[in-house]
Amino acid sequence: MKLFASKGYNTTSVQEIADECHMSKGAFYLYFKSKEALLISILHYYYDKVFTRIHEVQTEGGTPKEAYRKQLTVYYDNILQQKDFIKMQLSDRALPLNEETQQLAKQIRLATIQLHIDNIKQVYGDAAIPYMADLCLTIEGMSHVYFELAILYDFQLEAEDLAATMIHRIDDLMGGMMKRNDHPLISVDQASDWFGPIYERSFDPLTESLLKELRELAEAHFEVKDEPDLFEALGILENELNKQKPRQVIVKGMLYQLKLYTPLQPVSGSLLRILKEDHL
Repeated sequence: MKLFASKGYNTTSVQEIADECHMSKGAFYLYFKSKEALLISILHYYYDKVFTRIHEVQTEGGTPKEAYRKQLTVYYDNILQQKDFIKMQLSDRALPLNEETQQLAKQIRLATIQLHIDNIKQVYGDAAIPYMADLCLTIEGMSHVYFELAILYDFQLEAEDLAATMIHRIDDLMGGMMKRNDHPLISVDQASDWFGPIYERSFDPLTESLLKELRELAEAHFEVKDEPDLFEALGILENELNKQKPRQVIVKGMLYQLKLYTPLQPVSGSLLRILKEDHL
């Protein structure tokens, strides 16, 4: 990370990384097949680190609003600690565009939105549900402007100050929208179509278990590159069932598609029967 931040990803050699870590170049390749694999591993490491800490903060007590502020502080502090690395990557255009990095970017985006969703519901209750997507996108937009100033213009930004400011702005936005009974510009279901399921329905345990089993069976018997239609149908089904109001035609269509694959037939059939009984 130090080398990538100071020299840039493209101009940092594997030999320099090995020297910095006091190992041979051959030893490096025992752990990573390429410099690109190392970069992706780094991104996964920081993602896991920050969201593990965020989940820890959730259990530390205090009011829901105080817990939200603490989680935002952790999240923002992680970004500010890596601002030299981020700045270099922006100028270097180094991040490889492949399926793995795109999936990681989607995972981070969804986890960030879910961070806001979970806390907004805790702080403001069910009345906030219609406004969650609008709030999340507005919060992210505002914070990105501050990060741009910090990263590109060396604005001295403190994570705690930004977190406190965002909490105040969320109060202002939520209060105004609820008072006026605003119609949200973007619905939760629209945002779920773009980013993944950002508001979880309350599945019964059996339905949730069968859906998980479908995913495990698909991954055990098939490869994404060989059966892209299967995994696309499975992803659509998971996203749809996580919506507040799943569309019957989409759910049934995806289940009938999954029943075409022999290893998935028993579970997809069971899930279809259960959902029919629930009149979905």
